[in-house]
Amino acid sequence: MTVMPISDINTIATKSSNQFFESKFKDPIAYIDASDSYDYGLKIGQQFRLQYKILDALSGSTNNKDFNGKNIKDQITFLEQDCPYFLEELKGLSDSVNIKLGRLLFLQNSLHSLIGGECTATLATGKATKNNETFLTFNVDTSLGIGKTFMTILHRLFTFKCWIVRINTLNYRYAFWGIPIIFEYPFLNEKGLGWGSTGTGLTINESRYIDEGPGIPTMLLEKLAMMTCKNVSEVTKLYKNMERSSEKDKDWFHQYDVSSSCFCDKEGGILIIEQTHNHIITVFGNSTDVTGSKEGILWHANHHQWLDPDLTGSMYPSEYPSSALRAERAYELLNNSYGNITLDVCKKITRDHGGGFDPNGRDPGDICRHPYKDNPRVTAFAFIIQPKEMTVYWTHRSPCKSLFWKHDFSRIFS
Repeated sequence: MTVMPISDINTIATKSSNQFFESKFKDPIAYIDASDSYDYGLKIGQQFRLQYKILDALSGSTNNKDFNGKNIKDQITFLEQDCPYFLEELKGLSDSVNIKLGRLLFLQNSLHSLIGGECTATLATGKATKNNETFLTFNVDTSLGIGKTFMTILHRLFTFKCWIVRINTLNYRYAFWGIPIIFEYPFLNEKGLGWGSTGTGLTINESRYIDEGPGIPTMLLEKLAMMTCKNVSEVTKLYKNMERSSEKDKDWFHQYDVSSSCFCDKEGGILIIEQTHNHIITVFGNSTDVTGSKEGILWHANHHQWLDPDLTGSMYPSEYPSSALRAERAYELLNNSYGNITLDVCKKITRDHGGGFDPNGRDPGDICRHPYKDNPRVTAFAFIIQPKEMTVYWTHRSPCKSLFWKHDFSRIFS
């Protein structure tokens, strides 16, 4: 079979995205009820056989080492031991679309390798807000360029289709954007647990130590949290009890590098977790001794802010100034509005161009990112979660150019 290299995806981006999604966006919410994880994969494959075939063709690679037997067997063995839910999903999908399990693993890898994993998040709760509310804001950033622009288009298309999944052998229904099983953004579950995740870059300085080790990749751990946890306390226990993966090589499930996971809950809890294989810190809204800030606010960009980067191998802020600028600006905005943070304030945070490399212009150092010269980053879309109200607001493109659309999940999950 002749397949198309990833670098050629950009040339057919518009046509392919329309073909993949057009017929399915007529209904903005899709409900999937499955008896178990295998049944979930089976049902998804039955509905979207053609679409997965198209993605399989688009993800073709000339690098045959990605398909060698040992690599695939190692990946499957890992899933069998540590993530059986996800292996069963893939098996069900494989059986229903007639694509080999190894090909699906590579397809998953290919999509995530293009995602970039750089985002900006803020969280506020309690007395930091005007009306004792809880907020999580998240700017989803992607890249432009050869083979990358297609992913920005996909991200924006994702926002037009929301999925509600119930797997009866697990705890909770959850909502996500994306492509079922292989590319999910699980942003809210039926208990009011909300999610965001900022990619944490590992240093490229070969002289520095990086804390590496096998375990469950962050992208799967976050999904597992949304399927099985009801609040930030349960998320903390899950993360600390799991062996976590941390790898410097971007190979199979490590395309987010080591993401820093952000959660909020219906009880007013907020949490950011920084972690590698051997190191983890859980930072809550009242962890003022860690953050050095007032109670009830948290923020994150793309470097370890509270773990020691010399222990983890995270990039230093000086190694990636955009991350440092966005983190500093996010804190500044939260602190300046402390005690008066509202939904409107959160919208302004996601649209902010007041920091960055040029305080008077739009650039990739802003919270709302725009490409400039050799840094092609752009905010594809943004969302704001209010877990107490079970409400999520999101845009369909860069927040500075778009309205936030309100979606009430209290009725959807009832």
